[in-house]
Amino acid sequence: MELDLKPFVRALREKDTKKAREWLEQTKSRVDSNDEFWQGYLQALQGMVAALETGSELSVIKRVVNKEYKQEQIDGLIDSERKRIPRKFRPKDEQGFDTAWVEVLQGFFGE
Repeated sequence: MELDLKPFVRALREKDTKKAREWLEQTKSRVDSNDEFWQGYLQALQGMVAALETGSELSVIKRVVNKEYKQEQIDGLIDSERKRIPRKFRPKDEQGFDTAWVEVLQGFFGE
C-alpha cells in the first residue's frame, strides 16, 4: 500500500499541524495497525507533527520546514535513511520509521 503524502507534506510546509494531524488520523484507519512496518511509519509521522507543535528548535523536521538545511544536507539525510532501511537485522517498525522520513523528505524536496 502506498500513501499519498502530498497533503501531509503540504500541511507541514505550511506549519499547519491541525491539517497534518487530521490527515494522519484519516490515514491511520486505512493502514493495518497490527503491521509493525506501518506502526513505525505512523510513529515517524506523528513525531514530525509533535515536534512542530512543541516548537523544538533542534528537531530535524522543524529545521527542514524552516529551510535551515542546504540541499546537500537533505540529500545526505535521505541517503543515510535509505541505506538503513534494507538492513536485515533491523526490525520492521524501524524500517517503516526510516521509510516515512525518506518519503517526507522527498516530498519536501521533489526528489
